[in-house]
This record gives sequence, C-alpha cells and structure tokens, in this order.
Amino acid sequence: MNQILVTDVENNSQTRDMKPVIRFFCVVGIIFSLVLIGEGGFNLYKKFNSSNDVSNASIVKMQKNGSNLNLLINGENGINKVIYSWNDGEQKAVSINGRKDANVEIPIPKGENKLLTSILYTDGKTTKYEGQTVSATARDTIKPALSIENTNGKLTVTAKDETELDYFSYQWEGSDEVLVYPTEENKTMIEQELEVKQGSTKLTLTAVDKAGNKETSSKKIIGSNGPTIKASISEGNFVVKVSDEFGITKIEYTHNQEEHTVEGIPQNAKEYEFKVPLKEGDNYLKINAYENGIMTEYKCKKTK
Repeated sequence: MNQILVTDVENNSQTRDMKPVIRFFCVVGIIFSLVLIGEGGFNLYKKFNSSNDVSNASIVKMQKNGSNLNLLINGENGINKVIYSWNDGEQKAVSINGRKDANVEIPIPKGENKLLTSILYTDGKTTKYEGQTVSATARDTIKPALSIENTNGKLTVTAKDETELDYFSYQWEGSDEVLVYPTEENKTMIEQELEVKQGSTKLTLTAVDKAGNKETSSKKIIGSNGPTIKASISEGNFVVKVSDEFGITKIEYTHNQEEHTVEGIPQNAKEYEFKVPLKEGDNYLKINAYENGIMTEYKCKKTK
C-alpha cells in the first residue's frame, strides 16, 4: 500500500489552515491507490455508437476470481442481457432479466486475450465496452489421474497430469506415507512399482499437481504369488492340477502349438483339475493359469 507521511515543519496559522486540505488529498490518494492495486482489476475503454443513450451508461468493474473474471455491472435502467466474446471470437450471452445490478462470471482463456462486452437494456439500447488486452493464465482445475496395473504379483502405479505434478504418495495400511517427486525429464508423469505383501491390505494413493489439485484413491489389495500348477502323467493323459487361495479366474494351455481355453471353471474355484490326452511322439504342454491379473506359467514335455 502507498503511504503518505505528512510532517509539520512550522507551527503557524498558515500551516493549520493547510492541514485539512492536505488530509483531504491524502485520503483521496490512498483510496485511488487501493482501487488501482486490487487483484485482477483491469481498465475498460467504453466506446459508444451514435445510437447509444449516455444516460444508460453502466458502471463496469472487472475483478479476477481464480480462473474466472467477474463483471460487476450497475445500470440506471433495467438490463436485458450481457453479451461477451474473447478476441472477437464466439459470442456468449448471459440473461439478466431486467435487473439493474448484475455480477457476470466469465471463464478466462489461457494466454493474452481481449474482452469485448455489450450490455443490452430493456428499452432496446446497447452500450459496448472494449476491454484492453489482458494477459491472464487461467487457474488449472483439472485433477491428476491415477492408475494401477497388476502384473505378475507386482503393482505399477502411475500418476499423470496435463500440466505439472507436484508429488505422488502411496501408503500401505499401518505404514508410513511415502512421497515420490517427478523428475526434471518428465514433470507430468510419475510411475512407481510397488511390492505386494501376502494377504489383504488397504493401499492409499494421492497425486497433487502444481496448482494444488488433488486426487486420492484407496483400494483393497490382495497379495498373492498367483496360481500353483502341477502336472503328472496318468493313463495316457497329462493330469493338470491348478490351485489358488484367492480363486482361479482363467486357464489356458498350448499342446503342440494348439491353443485351448479351459471351459467350465466354477466361479471362485480354489482348485481345478483337467486332463490333456497324449499324442504319439513328443508332447509339449504350456499352461497359463490366472488369478485376475496375476498369471503363472508352467511348461513340460512328455514323449509317448
């Protein structure tokens, strides 16, 4: 804030007579300074068409509010609507419904922009305002995105943001929170691989961008080594046994280049057995068993 310091040099009648005048101009100067330094305040240049009635002139103040610009309007007559556009682009209208006072909130586009505003009154007259060029960066309001990929008993957690990440954190239930920061090479994405312990526990993920937008996700994680596969030979068949403490979701196998998917596995089955008939000569068998996204692979060979 601008400060004005007044000191008395001589104590005479002329000085006493001047004090009220000085105080008056000091107060006026301070008020004027406060108006000028208000955040987001911009001057407007008003241009009237010859058909405009000056008595309709509204008082328009502009105030930046986050990623928006507020137009504070006061008209002597009722206002029908306010029409605005950025950089002579698409016009948008806001209905005021005859009120004399209005606060119109306008989203600010990023970059350097020029605002054009027209105020339409209920008596059919229009007042146009042409704003000066405004350099404004709209506030980032988009939250970061979180994703989890489960592969072979490990979790890969990814945090992404369209502008710049501040940090990412993860916390296993009962453990301390761990913070991870983006690298100089890539400030929009953080990728972290997490070891998963056996059993069930809660994992809380948090991503925060430079604008302060925050995204949090909590998930129940079941730690597992994946299905167990055993194969034996009996009566001219491969006998395959698959087990998993959390439930088998899918079984695939390849027998001598022929690919198959096992059908009829009961939902949430923890054990399942099936047979593959041996063929004459060499028999190559590869089995993939799944527990959701966790896969176990098993290979064997038998010559008949």
